Amino acid sequence: MDHLNVCAAPGSSAVVTLFVESQNSSSERRFQKSLTIEALKVRLEPIVGIRPIDQQLVLLDAASNPVCEISGDDTRMLGFYPVKDLMTLSVKTTNSSAQINFDESQVEKYVMEDDEYDRRGDTVRAFKRRHRMGRFADGASEISIDEDVKAKELALSIPVGSRCEVALPDGEFRKRGTVRFVGETGFRPGYWVGVEYDEPVGKNDGSVDGTRYFQCAADYGSFVRPEKVTTGDFPEEDIFGSDLEEM
Repeated sequence: MDHLNVCAAPGSSAVVTLFVESQNSSSERRFQKSLTIEALKVRLEPIVGIRPIDQQLVLLDAASNPVCEISGDDTRMLGFYPVKDLMTLSVKTTNSSAQINFDESQVEKYVMEDDEYDRRGDTVRAFKRRHRMGRFADGASEISIDEDVKAKELALSIPVGSRCEVALPDGEFRKRGTVRFVGETGFRPGYWVGVEYDEPVGKNDGSVDGTRYFQCAADYGSFVRPEKVTTGDFPEEDIFGSDLEEM
């Protein structure tokens, strides 16, 4: 890669999150900037399946444009180079005839639930959503167009202020409350229904990531998909309202 320069730009953070990309894999990884390039290549071998001696490392920006080639003195630290969070570290082999031994089963993995990953603000997905890149380039939803249209129609048929029940995934229990918000949000694509529950069984106070959609007490508010909501005559349940004559 003769057209790239080896350059340095120290950063303030001790840890950097990079998107590691190779012919064999792509994953999001966190590295200490104090890690030497020699040690970095050793860490990369079980991830990309390329021997340290055969690795060619190039930093790419968010638009996949080459920024800097990491080469030369392998005793330098990663922080010597202009690494920034959510850049891509492209790993290629300099020896096309070498056998690449890539055994994914030997890589220690941590599996995060998709909902938890989607809520985090320090991930590649969050970065792409903020900058409208990839599938978020046109503000498109994570669901199909047909599903999005149906969800919108269903959501707009739910009156704000109406009583409702919200079905939980297990189908065995339903939460009762009042509809306080219907519409699109900034935290996830698509249409959402904001509900103020009768009891503190929610996840927020009507605000998410600093944006307020409705007002209620802490842990009484929650946002759910329209298909989980049934409106109707659902009076607030009195858990102490049992008939004393049956006691």
